[in-house]
Amino acid sequence: MDVHDYTSACIYLLTVTTEGRKRILGSLVGDSASTAAIEPTALGSYVAEAFRKTAAETTKKTGCRVQVLHYQIMPDHFHGILYVRDTLPADYALGKIIAAWKSKCSHALWDASSSGAQSFSVEKTPLFSRGFNDRILFRKGQLQTWIAYLNDNPRRLWLKIHFPDRLHKVYDFKAGKRGHGYTAVGNTFLVTYPERIQVRCHRNLTEEEIQAEVNKYMREARRGAVLVSPFISPAEKAIYDACYEDKLPMIHIVNRGLDGRFIYPSGRDLNGCSDGFLLVLAPYADYSTETSAARITRAQCLNMNDFAADLANAALKCCERDEEGGALH
Repeated sequence: MDVHDYTSACIYLLTVTTEGRKRILGSLVGDSASTAAIEPTALGSYVAEAFRKTAAETTKKTGCRVQVLHYQIMPDHFHGILYVRDTLPADYALGKIIAAWKSKCSHALWDASSSGAQSFSVEKTPLFSRGFNDRILFRKGQLQTWIAYLNDNPRRLWLKIHFPDRLHKVYDFKAGKRGHGYTAVGNTFLVTYPERIQVRCHRNLTEEEIQAEVNKYMREARRGAVLVSPFISPAEKAIYDACYEDKLPMIHIVNRGLDGRFIYPSGRDLNGCSDGFLLVLAPYADYSTETSAARITRAQCLNMNDFAADLANAALKCCERDEEGGALH
């Protein structure tokens, strides 16, 4: 991130990949998505331990507190969450910490006495590819989202291996009347369905009114219509929940960038994509103004609803309210 000071106190989600994406840090085990896990190799275990030690050694060397909050070993890459608690010296920015760790790991690859890794390489090529990917913590709750994301990595890998066609990421996917370019994951054929209905509901509906909206849109989805929405308001979220439960076709427009190399839909969105009834579309680029905002704004909500309207070819009359709060139908 060009405008960020990488010596500042900050929390980072870091990702490095093995040279040539060789699967030498671990192997995927488990016979289902729910039991998927990564069994680290001796080298993978060394990489994780070296990550922890490098943080401690940086603290000792610079007097600045650096702490490992979480990590996840994957067969061909490594994720780590690093908390730089104090401002680092000008000549010892984040990149220098990562370089020192990567160098140790490469030497472990070459030196059997360091990690028992003699079976992994006979040439002195680096373990990791050049550079690293970093994400910067800006928003409240983002850390827990990152930790959940790292913990969910083995399950997502299992799904990608077993459902490669459904979790293939499509960049600059053109859709809608305006032909806007999205990053797409999931069942892209949903944009070709003959009836696509925008879901848009007032945010101040009663429980009874919300249920009426859920029933109305589910009837259409059961008839074969695809529901299109960012699913932001309570009623829209309830419609998403109900349709998700029945695996009814939906296009979910999200306010996060999915064009980052390691970023995929999370949670139920990923499951829906792998099951074939969901398409996730990201209209904004990773680290754009929209995706880096601390909270979604009204203007952005309206913009996302405009994308939904552009993708839809039909609309249902929604429950609205007058200024005094009375329902208008």
